[in-house]
Amino acid sequence: MEFEDLFKALPTFETNRLILRKITFSDLDDIYEFSSDPEVAQHMTWEVNKSKDETLNNFIKVVIEEYEKGQSATWAIVYKESNKVIGTCSFVDWSNEHKKAEIGYVLNKSYWGKGLASEAIIKIIQYGFETVKLNRIEGGCDIDNIGSEKVMVKVGFEYEGTLRKNEFIKGEFRDTKLFSILNEDLFFN
Repeated sequence: MEFEDLFKALPTFETNRLILRKITFSDLDDIYEFSSDPEVAQHMTWEVNKSKDETLNNFIKVVIEEYEKGQSATWAIVYKESNKVIGTCSFVDWSNEHKKAEIGYVLNKSYWGKGLASEAIIKIIQYGFETVKLNRIEGGCDIDNIGSEKVMVKVGFEYEGTLRKNEFIKGEFRDTKLFSILNEDLFFN
């Protein structure tokens, strides 16, 4: 079975503090809140969102359209206590042939440092290995994105090396630290 077939029916997950579910149009205000924050966008490949229309048209509409084709594996991270969307996590790139995917995530800065990104990522990794049958999940971060690096290490990713000036982001070539976890590495099986 191709990954796209699985992603058409993207499941909802629940953890102790979170619900991971498909993004909906009603999430606009919450997603705009963190995507318009310069501190959150600083290490991302995308620019600060300057309007809700930009968030709606360049992200939410695109993701929702891609769900139908199995081209999006993006979950809203919902904080159960407030029912607020505090971030997203995704398989942003994948290969059926090589049974691998790249994970991406972003979190509202008001929720940084509470272990919430790790809680979400662990659930997505489990889904990737147990259901999607991935062999490898990769993650990358800007070399000065210490928070993202800590999340990956905390959930069991291993540092593999630094890709030198591999991406042109916000007007400059930037280095990316590359991490991975293999199905055989799982500590939470």
